[in-house]
Amino acid sequence: MNFTTKQVKNHTVVTLEGSLDIYSAPALKKELHKIIDDGAESVAIDMINIKLLDSSGIALLANLQKKLKSEEGQFFLLNVSQDVMVILKLSSLDKFFTILGAEGELP
Repeated sequence: MNFTTKQVKNHTVVTLEGSLDIYSAPALKKELHKIIDDGAESVAIDMINIKLLDSSGIALLANLQKKLKSEEGQFFLLNVSQDVMVILKLSSLDKFFTILGAEGELP
């Protein structure tokens, strides 16, 4: 799993590439928690290049949202593909996450 980060307004945008699955989630979790622990108050995960999302990836995203919410931060998903959106809708998580079409929609 590769990722890049950039600042857009007051948001840290993390663009993921590859599969967000049982193999990549543990290492990515450490990196994303470090970003939050280093002071990011708003994190947007850009999923434009995510090819696969499994239950470990979903759990990681849910835990990140809970962590940020507990610290009064914000969490967004960006550029969610149709395939990933189907997974989120089937699990009713499309209502749990704030999903935006692109980084230009960030508040």
